[in-house]
Amino acid sequence: MGGAGNISYDPANHERMTHLRTAKVEKIAESIPPLEVDDPGGDAELLVLGWGSSYGAILAGVRRARDGGRRVAMAHLTHLNPMPVNIGDVLHRYPRVLLPEMNLGQLATILRARFLIDIESFMKVQGQPILAHEMQDEILRRTSA
Repeated sequence: MGGAGNISYDPANHERMTHLRTAKVEKIAESIPPLEVDDPGGDAELLVLGWGSSYGAILAGVRRARDGGRRVAMAHLTHLNPMPVNIGDVLHRYPRVLLPEMNLGQLATILRARFLIDIESFMKVQGQPILAHEMQDEILRRTSA
């Protein structure tokens, strides 16, 4: 049974091993660096949270919006499972959170459920990357001048 590496079809053992695997993954979070936020004034009205290949477009869009006087913060996830231990605190710190994804918003759905906050999705599923001007437009739509 559990720990020996032998195949077991015992339901109670299956449940125990599932919980054990979950605990191991959660323990890994302790070694992941905390999520860093780029928020120069510390008073952003919008956090743009990215992951994966959206980094460059988000960075450029945020910079352009800031140049236009918008108060916008940026963070980029490099670990999704487990996530950084401070992600909940980061998300709750901002009045609005925008999550661009090149899919149908799967990460936004997970974050909404896990942290009970209204993540605003910007989804693009066209087989093309998110562009800097698209990010800038989305940020401008969601912030005040």
